[in-house]
Amino acid sequence: MKISTCIVIVLMSMLTSCDRSAQNMSESPLDDISPGSGLMDKWPDEGPELLWTYEGLGKGYGGPAVTNEGIFINGEDNGNSYTLKLDHKGKLCWRSSNGKEFTGIDYTASYPGTRSAPTVVEGHVYASSGMGQLSCFDAHNGALIWTSDLITEFNGNLGDFGYSESPVLDQKRIYCFPGGSIHNIVALDRMTGDLAWSAPVNQDYFSYSTPVLVDLPEREVLIGTSRNYIHVLDRKDGQLLSNYTLEDIRYGYEHCNSVVFLDEHVYFVASEKHGQGTVKLLLSSNGKSLKEVWRNNKLTNIFGGFVIVKNRLFSTLESRKLVGLDINNGRIKSSVRAVSGSIVYADAKLFIYGHNGMVQLFKLDQGKPELTSEFRIREGSGHHFSFPVIADGVMYIRRGHVLMAYAIKD
Repeated sequence: MKISTCIVIVLMSMLTSCDRSAQNMSESPLDDISPGSGLMDKWPDEGPELLWTYEGLGKGYGGPAVTNEGIFINGEDNGNSYTLKLDHKGKLCWRSSNGKEFTGIDYTASYPGTRSAPTVVEGHVYASSGMGQLSCFDAHNGALIWTSDLITEFNGNLGDFGYSESPVLDQKRIYCFPGGSIHNIVALDRMTGDLAWSAPVNQDYFSYSTPVLVDLPEREVLIGTSRNYIHVLDRKDGQLLSNYTLEDIRYGYEHCNSVVFLDEHVYFVASEKHGQGTVKLLLSSNGKSLKEVWRNNKLTNIFGGFVIVKNRLFSTLESRKLVGLDINNGRIKSSVRAVSGSIVYADAKLFIYGHNGMVQLFKLDQGKPELTSEFRIREGSGHHFSFPVIADGVMYIRRGHVLMAYAIKD
């Protein structure tokens, strides 16, 4: 089955969000880069045409997974987690239960709802709830194929803001981070849900991000973050190959951005309360060495994600700037005014969905962003935390219980 877009989830510590979703079973880029061409360079003053809205999602921050078969998305209703399938015109096809959903306690009760996006592969939909229930559904009719509970089955450690990673899988296995001292990271058979291996790794708490799958010259690895490390695991058996220590970790500012792997290097952007800021690491061909190349303490964000386009790394700052780093030396090469929010790239353009509800379009001119259009999201309710998803000339934006589809192709 053709996958129309590749998006993933990123969730923060104090807040929640999603940034990527549908992916295939080969090497997973998880880089917020969407395919497509012929997208508009400029939108009408009132924004692009709103094709349709679907208002029955329930609470949540995770964006949709868009494939030829339909649109798949998670939502919370009355404390329960659901995975929904819509057709490409926004009509509900099915809704299937996935156990209890994260609703929070005290401060975290301000951020209830689903945290992640489903992953769709070969007629199967894999979805994870904020309470750690991982399920596999039939993509055609929503029938449950198998389910696993990361807390009860693997003594998982539920974080303050719930499980937030999107399912990541290859040809054989799906990889999960229960966060327990014994079953820290586990791999399950993707067709049955049976345990393939369990590894204690660093016995560290999970972070609120999604790992990536990388095929190195000498082995296949999983690269992700825990609370105190960036780690590299052998996907065959969960062996810890190498670590990079994350400095000055403070409560309430856990890791939410996923790493990006490109040309033998691992890139990561941490929140403003962390020591490294943005880092570039060199990963050896066997995965056993992970060494820092440079760091830039000025570029930080909690959960807005980042994209790498040619030799530039782009991300937004809480100070309402869009900055571009030279990935060769880590120095800032451009800085323009922009909303602070989630960022994706498609067709030589940057799309930013701000935490204030403003959506901005930047055209890249020789690596420098130029603001060409903006409009405000008024549908839905609650926080503006989701990542835009771009597929087949349509931009999908989720706000709370509403999914919106905008026409952005000429």
